[in-house]
Amino acid sequence: MALSAIAMPASRPRMPGREQLQTEMKVIAGELEAEAKLREGSRTTVEKRWIEDLEQYHGIYDENTIQRIRQNEGSELFINMTGPKTEAMAARLMDLLFPTDDKNWGIGPTPVPELTKAADEAAAQKEQMLAQVKQMTEAQQQGGQPPVSGAVDQLKARAEEFEKIERQLRAQKQEADNRARLMEKEVEDQLKESDYHGVMRDVIDSACKIGAGVCKGPVTGMPTRQGWRKGEDGQFNLVKNDGKRPGIRYVDPWGYFPDMASPNQADGMGDFERHLMNKKQLRALARLPGFDRQAIARLLQAGPTGSPPSYLAQLRSIRGENVSVKSEFYQVWEYSGPLDVEQMEKLALAFTPEGEEPPEIDPLVDIKGIVWFCAGEVLKFAIYPYDSQECMYSIFTLKKDEYSPFGYGIPSIMRDMQRSMNAGWRAMMDNASIASGPQIVVDSEKISPQDGDYQLRPRKIWEVKVPWTQANPPFWSFDIPMMQVEMANIVAMSERMIDEVTSMPKIAQGEQGTGVTKTSGGMSLLMNSANVTFRRIVRNFDDDVTVPNLRRFYDWNMQHNPRDEIKGDYKVDARGSSVLLAREIQAQNLFQIALQLGPHPVFGPMLQNRMLLRKLLQAQMLSSDDLMLTDDEIDAIVAAGQSDAAAEAAKAQAEMAQAEFELREKELDVRVAEANAKIDIANKENETKIKIAELMHEKEMEKAAATANIKLDELASREKVEDRRIGSKERLTAAEVALTQRLGPTGGGIA
Repeated sequence: MALSAIAMPASRPRMPGREQLQTEMKVIAGELEAEAKLREGSRTTVEKRWIEDLEQYHGIYDENTIQRIRQNEGSELFINMTGPKTEAMAARLMDLLFPTDDKNWGIGPTPVPELTKAADEAAAQKEQMLAQVKQMTEAQQQGGQPPVSGAVDQLKARAEEFEKIERQLRAQKQEADNRARLMEKEVEDQLKESDYHGVMRDVIDSACKIGAGVCKGPVTGMPTRQGWRKGEDGQFNLVKNDGKRPGIRYVDPWGYFPDMASPNQADGMGDFERHLMNKKQLRALARLPGFDRQAIARLLQAGPTGSPPSYLAQLRSIRGENVSVKSEFYQVWEYSGPLDVEQMEKLALAFTPEGEEPPEIDPLVDIKGIVWFCAGEVLKFAIYPYDSQECMYSIFTLKKDEYSPFGYGIPSIMRDMQRSMNAGWRAMMDNASIASGPQIVVDSEKISPQDGDYQLRPRKIWEVKVPWTQANPPFWSFDIPMMQVEMANIVAMSERMIDEVTSMPKIAQGEQGTGVTKTSGGMSLLMNSANVTFRRIVRNFDDDVTVPNLRRFYDWNMQHNPRDEIKGDYKVDARGSSVLLAREIQAQNLFQIALQLGPHPVFGPMLQNRMLLRKLLQAQMLSSDDLMLTDDEIDAIVAAGQSDAAAEAAKAQAEMAQAEFELREKELDVRVAEANAKIDIANKENETKIKIAELMHEKEMEKAAATANIKLDELASREKVEDRRIGSKERLTAAEVALTQRLGPTGGGIA
């Protein structure tokens, strides 16, 4: 009987030597528990760092720091930059890895490229044979020779063979694609039923806080609600599945103990998981298949033993809760890993159902098993569920540690910068409290307070002991300098360094910041640069979580799923780093293509507009199914639009012809109007020229007349002057004649 075929129903040792088997089970449980305690001790340093990470995340000083601050009466101010940075990183990763409209993985058949290539080669061979047949036929017809039927028939037969091979390969490819889609749908349903997104959200949050997020799967035995179903009686009943479908589960890192000596899980010596259970949870285990009910009954009868882990009190103290933890927990351990041959034989013998022979164990084969144990009792044993023997746990680390399976989270990465910022703020507050008022020095030999209290207050009365002068007063005042600017520089530098060490600049958190370009191209370049670190983290998530989880689900379905139509040779494709991170750039590029090439007369008809719109909505994280019509509805609208478009086109052509006729009439009217206008302008120009000529002639006549008038006036003036001169001489002669007659000749005269 093969080990992989062993069924493990709820059983108890019913074979001869029952007491001896119980004793041997206690020995095995003791050996495994001793190894688990060693694992706990080897992780003390890591758990101490986790406590510091959570204290820093919640904005709490550790005990040693707070004691030093209180001893110095300093400020206890804690400026918590760690919490927002951690939450921003977790939200950013969750948004990139798990969008609402797409998934970050896919399953495809591995032989599809080879099948496609072979089919293409067969099609090429067929076309080559047919071309040779055509060439031979044409050559014979041109030469006037009858066709050689034997060679042509042979080539045609070979072409038919290649065509048959091509059809077979195409059919195989189509079958592989169909099976891969069915497998992908099956895995997607299994993940959805186990709240895959919720589990991964917890994993990412844990990795950002303490540096390690752990998940486990596929696991069975987890009944989940399927919904309400109407029964035969007409009543609705809540239906749950039987727990046989695989699911994924979040694992608390505080309870997960891998092999600390091996950073690579595949090389480790098994994994331990600690379950802290109360009596109710322990009773629930007894109802699951494969658990030993009698062993659980003995544990319940004995009661819980041992103290709870110390980290529980520390975690409650960080959250401000009651630090007392009641010791009512059963520490139930689950071991999954290789077992010794003797351990495997004894466990198989104890848990083999009645009436069946225990399997033979090959000492040369490394066989893994799953063992549940608690307080010296083995509760369950099962053969490892995967034939691949792959580890069922996946660890996601934000920043890897080369020497440990656990890495570092945001608090560890920015620890020094957070301390630097707190120190700067505390120093600023301490300096402000001291510098807020002067320091007073009192000479107690000169004065004393009447009430005996040296504390300064208004209208206080002081008694003089010794007389004093203004030069030697009893009070002196000293001011402490305010160093706010210097301390603020320390705070600002620490804040900038926090962005650097965490690789989470403000632009990656949705804040533009100061001095940042405001252009769309510049912002796109900055966002692309800010995504470089996220690409590395997302690739780590794909390699450490997505691919192993999906590969294990694929292996489980191939091994245990009864549906043969989903099985085939597939591969898991993680699309987180290749597709989801480029959403910002894709959205911008698609938008530009839609705007610039969509209406282009040459390139527009070449685009697949429906797919372009779907991709554009997908890049904007919107569901195309909710916003777009179905293909049938679009085709109906297009078909109806085409018939209407023909009528509209005819109507448009008639309207265009009428518009052209009217336009031509208008153009003719415009031309006639333009000709009339030119004639009017020419007539007006002629009239203007005539008027100008007449005016010029009149001006010339007036000028000539004016010139003639000037000459006549000059003649008249000269005549008047001459007349006056002649008259003056005549009067003078007459006067001389009269004087001579009166006086007689004198020998002189008047000239």
